[in-house]
Amino acid sequence: MSALAETLTVRDVRATDLDAVAELERISFPVPWKREFFASEVGLGHRFNRVVRASDGKLVGYVFCAFAAGEIHVNKIAVDPLYRRRGIAGILMKEVLDFSTRILAEEIFLEVRPSNLPARNFYILLGFREVGRRPQYYADGEDALVMSLFLQPGRP
Repeated sequence: MSALAETLTVRDVRATDLDAVAELERISFPVPWKREFFASEVGLGHRFNRVVRASDGKLVGYVFCAFAAGEIHVNKIAVDPLYRRRGIAGILMKEVLDFSTRILAEEIFLEVRPSNLPARNFYILLGFREVGRRPQYYADGEDALVMSLFLQPGRP
């Protein structure tokens, strides 16, 4: 475990996290979700939402997911620019994968911009593959690539 990982706290999203989540969203995406949308996801059924905080309390990452009928959809994942390339996204996706085992999910889906090569490569390293495309999915007109990770049946 890295020195950074030893100083992190990973937990469910709370209402008190929402201002920091909204700010990280704002600096991470060209068309960010509004704070109110994140707020509507906290505590809602069939949701799996986690944050990562550094030892000083700073929010350094989050993931918001929905799940039903054997599927998980990763709606949002972001890491603070100062903490990127330090394993935070991997920690968040491990949380999602561990959760998928607990609920016996069969597949995980997400959308990613074709222009976001670092994210696409990260998901490919995790075993995701491109399974479709959503034309003009993003508000700025860019398509979304749909990526999927098929999970092993009967896994522990």
